Amino acid sequence: MPLQSEDPEMKEASFEATFVSPISSMISLICILFFSFLVRKSCGVDDPHFLRCRVPQNCGDGQNITFPFFIQGTQQQNYYCGHPGFPISCNINGQPTFTIVDSNYSIHKIFYQNQTLRVSNAIFSNSNTDCIPFIKNISFPLVRFELAPKQSNLLLLYNCSNSSALPGDLQFYDGCYGEKVLALSEEDPKLEDVSIECKTRVVAPVEAAAYGGENHDEIRGVLGNGFWLKWKANDCSNCEDSGGICGSMLDNNSNYRFQCFCAERPHHVRCSIPGQFSLSILFSQASARNGLSKCDFS
Repeated sequence: MPLQSEDPEMKEASFEATFVSPISSMISLICILFFSFLVRKSCGVDDPHFLRCRVPQNCGDGQNITFPFFIQGTQQQNYYCGHPGFPISCNINGQPTFTIVDSNYSIHKIFYQNQTLRVSNAIFSNSNTDCIPFIKNISFPLVRFELAPKQSNLLLLYNCSNSSALPGDLQFYDGCYGEKVLALSEEDPKLEDVSIECKTRVVAPVEAAAYGGENHDEIRGVLGNGFWLKWKANDCSNCEDSGGICGSMLDNNSNYRFQCFCAERPHHVRCSIPGQFSLSILFSQASARNGLSKCDFS
């Protein structure tokens, strides 16, 4: 039986399919590698500031130290994780402290939502005695802090004489250096009589609702409980809501500017602009349709 000759057109089509198939596969592979590279750059966590600052640090008491504060002198955090004007130190008790002028203050609680913190003079945290220590007048750097509302001033008067000019119903407290101390509210009518007889006068902010002026233990307790400060720094909510980490960087004029550290690079306000085209979003949508894993931004 004679063999049928092969159709030339079929032979040519087979040859073209054999030739085109490897080329198509190579082009597809190149496209996949190219877009995979772009996606990795879009989805990857490459910014060193973001990597360094995204893990909150603490002194040991469980309070997270984040923008505008940073723990100075540690490898885990640097000034760019916060603002250079808000350095935090850790005392031997694992409590965060900071310095205002030349006095140390212990931080009891930080509320990042409304930018307030409760602090007290660190001398009350470091002393186990029941005496009233000598403290200095507090002077706030107004560019960084201000007293929160509903605070009151407790006046501590040291080195008071025992002259008959002083009212007889005054309550004296034992100072830590053998002196007698008076503690009066700034609204106390007796203040005018004793101001002349007491050599040293210190204004100590306290919570308005905490002071009743009853006894020694209450006075020291109110002073140790501290007062509320409100700090002045950039609002971090827009950056955090976009997945960023707030921090600071030097600009071309050597001034520190607020930065929103994002996975790929720093931004001025937030990591993404609503409605802006994003390759990572496009890839995530395509990956979801094809059963691939999405980018991990955690």
